[in-house]
Amino acid sequence: MVGLSSCDVDRVNDPNNPSLASVTADASKAELQVLVTGLEARNRGYVTNSAQMFGSFGREVYAFFGSDPRFLNDWLGLGGNAETYPDFFASGGTYVNPYLAVKQANVLISAANNSTQLTTEETFGYTGFAKTIKGFQLLWPLLQQFENGIRVDVEDPLNPGPTLGFDAALTEIRSILDEGFTDLDKAGGSFSFNLTAGFGDESDPDDVLYKNPTAMRQINRAIAARAALYAEDYGGALTALSESFMNLDAADAQDLLEGPTHVYGNAPDVNNPLFYPLDASTSTILIVHPRMIEDALPGDVRVTTKFAERVNNPITDASLNDVATSDPIVGAYQDARWTSNISPIPMIRNEELILIYAEAQARQGGDAVSAINTIRNIWEVGDYTGGTSTDELIDEILFQRRYSLWLEGHHWVDMRRLGRLNEIDTREGGTIYTQVERRVSEIAWDEG
Repeated sequence: MVGLSSCDVDRVNDPNNPSLASVTADASKAELQVLVTGLEARNRGYVTNSAQMFGSFGREVYAFFGSDPRFLNDWLGLGGNAETYPDFFASGGTYVNPYLAVKQANVLISAANNSTQLTTEETFGYTGFAKTIKGFQLLWPLLQQFENGIRVDVEDPLNPGPTLGFDAALTEIRSILDEGFTDLDKAGGSFSFNLTAGFGDESDPDDVLYKNPTAMRQINRAIAARAALYAEDYGGALTALSESFMNLDAADAQDLLEGPTHVYGNAPDVNNPLFYPLDASTSTILIVHPRMIEDALPGDVRVTTKFAERVNNPITDASLNDVATSDPIVGAYQDARWTSNISPIPMIRNEELILIYAEAQARQGGDAVSAINTIRNIWEVGDYTGGTSTDELIDEILFQRRYSLWLEGHHWVDMRRLGRLNEIDTREGGTIYTQVERRVSEIAWDEG
């Protein structure tokens, strides 16, 4: 009797954990706000791995992480590791995490489109924001996988779309960004949801706010310019930049930082994952690659503002030695960009846009030098005096990107897209990978 009667008890949904169907059927603005905030949180999931793993691949840093030797051995290709392998060690951050954000964006799009509690303009605000973040996030697994390609259509997890090659996937990502741009154009003058201080801090009178559809369109176009650069569509990059928040008249380092950020906090939020106390005794720290110090131009302010010398606690690892001399590679400098463990981290910023502009101009025979000089003079290395052929200008732009965008997920990608992976310093005797192998789950799905 007890067993039978227990089957008749009504099911009660947990109000703090509503079902997916309850959110996507006819969501209230309060429910949609939760999805927006969750998407912002998911949007920062790539940051750790793009800095640590991509940074190791491109020899911007060495990951002196005593917890597991694979951070050095596998990421640097030591001990005969000439290729990666399926489910490559600690690579989920630039694959799994972005897809979690994409899933969140897809849920937000579905919820907004199915809600009867929104005006048409309000709906476009939600979908435009979600598609902008979705396009941004899909770039990270594509950059990791490169010629392996990725799935872009993952709206139905039980029936995902095909794996697309690099060019086809990039075309689809650019289309998603364009859709987001169009939606934002139809979203009216304001959003009906709130964003964190990562899109502008109202309490700071000097902070630029990106909390309305017009300003979000500028962010969308900034991301579109990055995607156009990867597609070698330099005219498209310049068009996108003209509608972005790019400021070619930047006068100081603060102007170069302009753009949206990922915000962090103390528990129950998460800390800035790239912050390490300066010169502290530790067995877990990202170390600046020695060549970043060796190749720097005299007087370059980026060196003194980005890198801090570990005067009292230089660090070494038994597996990391210079193959030419057999001497230990000493970790003498660390990341100095963050003032605390809750400092925000840029998502995309003006300095990158200026350098995209310079590269696109160089490729099309335009004035790249003015943009190059904006960067050089802010960092106190003086005007560019080198050659002005396309190849010479690209050399200079690549050098500036290496220092200006250090550890922001770009150098390994830049060297690969420019066919220069063989120029990366491998003094430790490691391998420079071209891409990461497809994940076991992806292989199994296609074979099933």
